[in-house]
Order: sequence, then C-alpha cells, then structure tokens
Amino acid sequence: MMKKRTGIAMGIAAALCMGITASALAAETEGMSEAVTAAEAQDADGAEVLETIVLTIEDKDPVEIKNTAELPIRSASVELQEDETLINVVMIADDGQQYEFLDVPYETMSEPELVMDGAFAFINYTSLSSGKERRVGQTGELTYKEPAELFAVDDVYIRSEPDDEAEILGVIKRGDAIEVLGETATHYVVKTDDATGYTVRRCISEDEQAAIAAVQAEEAAREQIRQAQAAAAAAQAAASQQSGGGVTEVKRQKFDDCDGSGHGYYEITYSDGSVAYEEY
Repeated sequence: MMKKRTGIAMGIAAALCMGITASALAAETEGMSEAVTAAEAQDADGAEVLETIVLTIEDKDPVEIKNTAELPIRSASVELQEDETLINVVMIADDGQQYEFLDVPYETMSEPELVMDGAFAFINYTSLSSGKERRVGQTGELTYKEPAELFAVDDVYIRSEPDDEAEILGVIKRGDAIEVLGETATHYVVKTDDATGYTVRRCISEDEQAAIAAVQAEEAAREQIRQAQAAAAAAQAAASQQSGGGVTEVKRQKFDDCDGSGHGYYEITYSDGSVAYEEY
C-alpha cells in the first residue's frame, strides 16, 4: 500500500548509510591524489575530524571545503577529469561510509561548503561565473521500504536516468499524485502506468494542497492569458482600422514551465503597445 512520504525520511535515513554508497566507490582509486587535510587524520577512536577538507589537485590551486555538516570526514581523494575543468571527489568518514561527488567545477567555486539536506550530502557553493548559488549532490540511490505518495506542482518529464539530458520516458502533469519508489540527491524514482524512471525533485512536493494550488494557479493564469489575448486582438483590430494597418510585433519573451515539461507561454508586445500571450 502506498503511503504519503511525510515521516518516511527519518525512518529510511539510517538505511542510507550503506545503501547510498555507490558501487563505483568500492573501485580502485589508483591515480587519485590524496587530499591535504586541515587536521591530521588518525586511526584511533575519538580522533579529530576535519573542519575543513582541502583538496589537492595536481598542478592546480587547492580547494578548501568547509565541513558545515560536521560529518566525521577523515580523508578525501580527488580525480581530475580529462578536460581538467571538473573533478570527482570521494570523502571517507570514520565508519567507512564514502561520499562521492561527480563533476565538481572546482575552478569556479567560491566558498564551498559540505552540507546535509535530508539524507544526502551536498557541496554548496557560489558560482564565480554566474554569481548564483549552486550545489553538487552525492551519488547513490535510496530505495524506500514502501512506496510513497507525492504530488506534482508542475509538469515534468520522467527520464531514464537521473540526468536532465537522459531519454524522456513520459510526462507527469501538474496536480498528479505520484508513486515514488526512492530518491537520489537531485531526483525521485517514480512509477506511473506508463513508465518508471527519474524526475527532478523541485517539481514534486509532499504537500497535496500545494499541488492543488498549483493547478488552480495554472487555470487562473490560462484564463488571464485568454482574456489578454482577446483584449490584444480587439486593440489590434481597432488600431488597424484607425491607421490602416501596420501594427507589428516588436518583442516576444518566452516563459518556461518547471524544467522538463516543454510547456510555457510567450509574452508578445506589439508596436501599438498592446500585449498578447501565446502558449506552447
């Protein structure tokens, strides 16, 4: 029987300790350079853990990551990818648990921090190129003991892998109740009548009322668009009659729905100052 997710996360967090470790983490780490640590890692129980994790990259400036999560990290290793703009990082805790982070853009990170969000660890940072807050989540997948029921607050794709470029298997519509089988740091594992795959977490909520409100807001927005289109058409017709024609489109701005749906609308501005909306 499918249950709502509220309250489940606490019950499954303990299982994550073993389940979240990706199989790749058990592979050999030959070629990885050992991290220079901010505190001396010791094998004895009760030894000091790292407050700052300093990653040493060959021929590159070191990267300091503040351990805001206070995870008992003792050591870390780094693998430089071929294009030399990204690194893979593996952090190892006291109990042997490993935290793996792929595609870390070390050259463009400002003030990176290791944090916990729910059952997953993240490296949060400010992008030097965009100035925006970004994050890289740890790898691994958590499978629920029982399916949970969550709700879509926007249209969103179901994909074959937890990757925004992966094959599209289906679409979840705003307001739908969804069977959720598990999660990663960035995606939920979902099952519908048509497909089982991954969907981004930001379009899904535990709050059914939030999904209902999103549907109502969409309906209201669509009605507003219809009214605006009718008003714009009337204004264009009137302007055309007065000037003998010549009203032209001067601006078209695109507004996407939540990532993955492919839906949204254009806001179109005409030379007479009128505005119309066109869905896509």
